[in-house]
Amino acid sequence: MRRTAAALLPLALAGCMDDSTPAAAPGATLDPVAFFAGRSMGEGTLDLLVGKSEQIRVRSLGRRDGNGGLVLVQEIRQGDNAPRRRSWTLRPNGAGRYTGELTDARGPVDVEVAGGLARIRYTMKNGMAVDQTLALQPDGRTLRNSFNVRKFGIQVARLDEVIRKLD
Repeated sequence: MRRTAAALLPLALAGCMDDSTPAAAPGATLDPVAFFAGRSMGEGTLDLLVGKSEQIRVRSLGRRDGNGGLVLVQEIRQGDNAPRRRSWTLRPNGAGRYTGELTDARGPVDVEVAGGLARIRYTMKNGMAVDQTLALQPDGRTLRNSFNVRKFGIQVARLDEVIRKLD
């Protein structure tokens, strides 16, 4: 059976992107509210399906909400584009779980924390699914962020970022 290039495209694209999850420091315990309270800064590379890569720089300012949750405001610079802002709110929702909102999301944000890893999942307003992993590093002040975006089950973007706590 002869396959067209269009039929092979999803298979080729799926192999182009890495699904690896960053490792957390052995024995580490991540408290996302404590980590993001105060100032932090992230720098990374966004790899898009179309083969284009862009530098990402994120400045964050977070504060505890008084109920065990977090309010986080971020300024994001993607490539040469003008900066944009987004806001997160997270609330505890059981042991190792948080729920909340994100200005970029359609519907709730779900966060599961286990040891030094946090897994964040939500759907963007454009319908793309985000699966993000934060891994606490041995210094306790650095996170590795692996951010994967899928559309119709096909990975269309990946962000690898290092986030440093400044306060």
